[in-house]
Amino acid sequence: MSGSYMQRESVKTNQYLVQKILTASPEQLIVYIYDAAIIACSRRDRMKASQAVQALINSLNFDSEKNIATKFFQLYHYILNQINSNNFNEARNLLDDLRKTWSEAMRIT
Repeated sequence: MSGSYMQRESVKTNQYLVQKILTASPEQLIVYIYDAAIIACSRRDRMKASQAVQALINSLNFDSEKNIATKFFQLYHYILNQINSNNFNEARNLLDDLRKTWSEAMRIT
């Protein structure tokens, strides 16, 4: 495959991803972040996994549901500690459970 073909395919993929993100609901965006964190943990990519979990932390709303947000904050902080300690399997398992629960609660596949 030529370099220009691969570049065109990469641009198409990037345009698709941009459109997918721009048209996603807030609930779906959280699923995408969980997916990114799970993939990063599977690849043992500390930087990307940490960035994704930080995005989940940043999405918390402490104004409306402070108790729930605080519990999630504590859990996400624990997951970050697991990532920073190279316990990627534990972090991935927790993120996978959270993603499944979130998807079921929001009826997102």
